[in-house]
Formats: sequence, C-alpha cells, structure tokens
Amino acid sequence: MPVSRTINGVSIKSNAEYEKLRAIGGIVARALRTMAERVRAGITTGELNEIGARVLAANGARSAPPFVYGYPAEVCISVNDEAMHGIPGARVIRPGDLVKLDLVAEKDRFYADAALSVNVPPVSQHGRELAHCAERAFQQALPAASA
Repeated sequence: MPVSRTINGVSIKSNAEYEKLRAIGGIVARALRTMAERVRAGITTGELNEIGARVLAANGARSAPPFVYGYPAEVCISVNDEAMHGIPGARVIRPGDLVKLDLVAEKDRFYADAALSVNVPPVSQHGRELAHCAERAFQQALPAASA
C-alpha cells in the first residue's frame, strides 16, 4: 500500500498506520464472530458482552464507547425491535430472537466499528425474508456509501 492514502475518509499516512488499522479491524471482526457463534436461546446479553470484552482484552484492544461516551458496557446489543445501542444485561435470548451486535474498539489510537445480526433458531419465514431484504438493501447501498 502506498504511503499517504485516504480509505473511506480516513487519511493513512504510512504503512505502519495502515497495518494498525487492519489490526483493530481484525480484532473487531474476531470479537463479533466469537459472540455470534455463542448467540443461542438461554444466553444473556450480559454474557455476550463479556465474551466480546474478553476477545478485546486478549488482543490488547478496548471498547471505545465506555471511555469516549461513558457507555456502561463493551458491546451494544439490541434484541428484536430495539433499533440499536441496546445495553447488555440480564435479558435472556429466546428462540426466534434477532440479536444485533455492534462493536467499536480502539487499539494504538486506531478505531474500527462493525455490527452484525444473528437470528436465533427457529427463524420464522417473515424473519428470513426481513433479513434477506435488509442484506440486499445493504449490498445495493454499499457502492454509493463507498464513493
């Protein structure tokens, strides 16, 4: 990668900065993947938060919202009709729930932000259609957002 490049509005001034950005992006992806694998009926949103926090800590990263905004958890976890920024706690995940995991993390002054949704089986036909429609809309909008 050439030095001094702009990627999605972020000015990267060196290969070292690029590698730091890639590193935190990889950590966020790993944390989200690990949490998504553990989403199931019976787990609490607080337990999912702890899983994400452990992945961040094991990789030398930290969740950004607690130290930037005073947010009371490491991961924003929303269930069903909660749009975003749900606070994890004692809520138990049930069959058929839609769980949204949203994580912003920092390492070496570089930040990454990503989110994903997980359907808890059994998933209704309506739930499958809604997820498919949302994914299709995202894929169609991505080129415009990247321009």
